[in-house]
Amino acid sequence: MTELLKMPIIALEDQQYLKGKQLSFNSVSEMFVQRTKENPDTLYVKFYDQKITYQQTNDRANQVANFLKEKGVSKGDIVSVMVMNSPEVYYCMFGAQKLGAIAGGVNYMLKGPEIAYVIDDCKPKVAFVSSEFMAEYARGWELAQHKPLVVEVVTGIDHGTNIASLKLTDILGTYPTDEALVPQALDDPFMLLYSSGTTGMPKGILLTNQGELSICRDINRIGLVTGGDTMMIQLPMFHTNPLCVWTYPMAYGGQTICIRKAFSPVEFWPAIIEHEVTILMAVPTMYDYVYNTIDPSTVDVSKLKLKFSFSGAAPLPVNLIEGFKEKFNVVIVEGYGLTEVTGVSTCNPPIGKRKYGSIGVPYPEQELAIMDDNNNILPPGEKGEICTRGDANMLGYLNNPEATAETIRDGWLHTGDMGYMDEEGFFYVSGRKKEMINRGGENIYPREIEIPLEKHPKIADVAVIGVPDQALGERVRACIVLFEPGSLTAAEVKEYLSDKIAKYKIPEYIEFMTELPKNPTGKILKQDLKKMFQ
Repeated sequence: MTELLKMPIIALEDQQYLKGKQLSFNSVSEMFVQRTKENPDTLYVKFYDQKITYQQTNDRANQVANFLKEKGVSKGDIVSVMVMNSPEVYYCMFGAQKLGAIAGGVNYMLKGPEIAYVIDDCKPKVAFVSSEFMAEYARGWELAQHKPLVVEVVTGIDHGTNIASLKLTDILGTYPTDEALVPQALDDPFMLLYSSGTTGMPKGILLTNQGELSICRDINRIGLVTGGDTMMIQLPMFHTNPLCVWTYPMAYGGQTICIRKAFSPVEFWPAIIEHEVTILMAVPTMYDYVYNTIDPSTVDVSKLKLKFSFSGAAPLPVNLIEGFKEKFNVVIVEGYGLTEVTGVSTCNPPIGKRKYGSIGVPYPEQELAIMDDNNNILPPGEKGEICTRGDANMLGYLNNPEATAETIRDGWLHTGDMGYMDEEGFFYVSGRKKEMINRGGENIYPREIEIPLEKHPKIADVAVIGVPDQALGERVRACIVLFEPGSLTAAEVKEYLSDKIAKYKIPEYIEFMTELPKNPTGKILKQDLKKMFQ
């Protein structure tokens, strides 16, 4: 057997941009305060025409912390943040975390009843809410039994509600910048994020200082950050990726974050060039849109400083990786993670061998294994559940010890994702465990069918699901979006697959659709698809 590849690293002590810097901390907040002392005038945030230093960010976070302290917020309390992508997210979250309170990101796509569920589940003492979301938050606030104090992050949007007690601008104009940091422990929770709810009611996921600091160290030792870097955030800042994978690790490295309100195809390349972005994160739907709509002749690639473009949240077709490189001379690096592991567990090595279509190899401080249903580790090539072990694993699900015990067994976190490891140690995702299709006793993983279909030049998007069948238990249905409607028939799809996958895996039902249901990060909602055909 070939020796398994490990992630190539550069020791933190050998990174030039970390020379003379403190590297060990007890909390994420302590880390940011220390970096502020070391780099007070370094830019931490670029937000359109705003440029905000580490010192300014820390001062404003202290003002929020001193306000929260006055309102009785202390260690272990939850402070909700439902704020549009902006530096204000940091002021609110960092301010709460300085006190040892838990910053709770709230999905701003939620509707009133869903917001009420989150409010009553986590019972925040204070909630910071952007004007854009105030009307819907007020609906949830009225429905909820628990009533947090609400602070409005004013953005000029009229909402006609009056549940806010004051505005963030009042806090930043009134409260002192005195350092509010309190001592914390590594195993203290610092953040609460909710699962996407694709498998039922959302679960609150508690993440620790220890887990986030582990991610901080790993992001800074794998050759990704080299100093003078600017990383661009465009995913919603209630998700684990922009927060846990980039916000804090870039601060650990003393680097800069460029925040965008949302993904904009028109602004994509101009923003990357203007702000001298060196590291980018996007999801497959974004890369696909840019690839198919932007003329490369309109992009001055000589001005690009982009070193790495990362992708996650959903599988990335190999032909898109190759096409993006050919069209824009930018390499997309795939990674893998979930909220329960503080955002990331693997990636294709930035400074080592990569394999297109793979999610790469584990980060240095994490272990990955493929396991069967009895927690036995399977050998290379065998399919099973992807499981993780390490400091990055969550503390647990809020108010849900049963779900926690079901997910973390013998120290291994069971992701619910199926996959395999090849002979060199690269991991691959086959699909969700609960998505596995049992056709007459044969287990079929949707990704085995989706991957070859994604390579078809006429297919823009595809999702494979199982449909109940009295005779076989389940049959296979492929839901396909074409670049040009009517350009492909069901018979042609089956013929195309006939020499690529086993006969029993070929979908018996082919559905041509105009679009597939997806969540905000581009993950296909297969449960919604299944409901369409019940």
